[in-house]
Formats: sequence, C-alpha cells, structure tokens
Amino acid sequence: SWLTDRIVTVHVGPEEKKWAVHAKLLCSKSMFFDRHFNGDANQDPNEELFLPHEDPKLFALLVRWLYGTAFANSGGTRIFRFAPPDGKDVTVRDYIGLYILGEKIEIMGVKNAAIDALYAYFGPDAEKAGPDDIRHPDLTDVRYAFDNTTPDSHMRRLLIAHALFYLFGKKRRGAPLPTAWEEVLSNNGEIAWAMIKMLSDWKWVMGSNVPDMKIKARQEFHERPYVPPPPGLAPGEQVIKTETRDEE
Repeated sequence: SWLTDRIVTVHVGPEEKKWAVHAKLLCSKSMFFDRHFNGDANQDPNEELFLPHEDPKLFALLVRWLYGTAFANSGGTRIFRFAPPDGKDVTVRDYIGLYILGEKIEIMGVKNAAIDALYAYFGPDAEKAGPDDIRHPDLTDVRYAFDNTTPDSHMRRLLIAHALFYLFGKKRRGAPLPTAWEEVLSNNGEIAWAMIKMLSDWKWVMGSNVPDMKIKARQEFHERPYVPPPPGLAPGEQVIKTETRDEE
C-alpha cells in the first residue's frame, strides 16, 4: 500500500540534492521522519525536509536499503543486505557513516544493515573464521566511529573486536603495527580503554592456553527493540542484563 501513498521530497547536503520518497514507507521506519512528514494534532504534515549537514552519498545508501528491504519482504523470505565495501564506490567509512546517520534519524534497521556489511567485510564467513582470516579496521575509522557514536554503540564493539583479533592474530607474527595505531591510541584514551575492557571481558589467564578466537554471529552485534520489563517488579527493581563477549 505504500506504493500508492503520497511522495515527499528530502533535500540533502549543502547542494540540496533531492530524493522523492514514498512517505508511508519512510515514516514506517523512522519516528524522526514520521514526526516531520505526518505532524501531529497541532501541526500540518510537511511535504519537504532539508538535511543540509548530511552526506548525499549516505542518504543514497539509506534509500537503497529502504526500498531494497521493502521489496525483499514483499517477495518472500529473502533478506536485503548491502554488499561489503569495495574501497572505491563504497568504503568502510561510508558504512560507519550510514550507521551514524541511522542513529540520527532513528532507523534501527539500517544501523544493523551497516553492521552486517562490515561484519561480512572483516571476516568472510565470519561465524566460522578465526582471527587470522579477518581484515582489521583502520584505527582512523575507529576514531571516526567513536567521535560520532555513544559508548553503548554496537558499531564500536564490532570494530574494537576486529582490531583486537588483528593485534593477537598469528598472521601478524610480530610485524609492526600500522602507524595509525600510535597516533590514534596516543590521543584517544577512550578507544584504548575500550580495547582493554574487551580484553578483560574475555577472561584470559596468563600461562594458560588461549582458546581459538571466533567472532560471534552477526546477530550478536545487532541492536534490538526495547522490551519493557515484565509486570510485577517492585519499585526501583531492575532487570539485570548479562553482557555477551565478542569471542567464543
């Protein structure tokens, strides 16, 4: 039914590149767009939106996901997924930027799609691959993610896990670390602490054999909708969540 709905226009970037998008489809995925285009009892719906500070390339990825997901769902059980970055048309930084855009416009699905693309890139068949088979993130990209996401970001956790896999992987065999490591870690204690914290969560013991490291399934890095606590909790009582490790 969204194909018969009204069309709205989104202008993106300082040059105001235009996209005509089905309002019902766009608003069904995002409260941000729903508030703007549908308004409320005290506000008339809008037909245009200007996002001058966003990157048109990233918005194009969002639109591709929006329609790709919609048509994939209408055609059966097929799931829409982005291709891994090729380093030319789409880069690792682009998918990190898409994740950040998804955070701003409140679309959880596109954030998870960006996670999936980098999950595939850093480890083909990563559910089975060990650390020696997994590409490592550039720490300048990690810094970009940290500069634009919150501490509980799933993107941060994915990038830090793969950086550690590279650090301890046999494939590196004592080779010097990339120069970006010194520059980034010397000036960003938050990233260094995140790496130490993740290592601590793995509970390795000196002198013991370190188990084979395998990246968790992609779903472990997905954001999930908030589930309210079950009824009957005493005032102030909380549901305790158990954190999952990023290696098994």
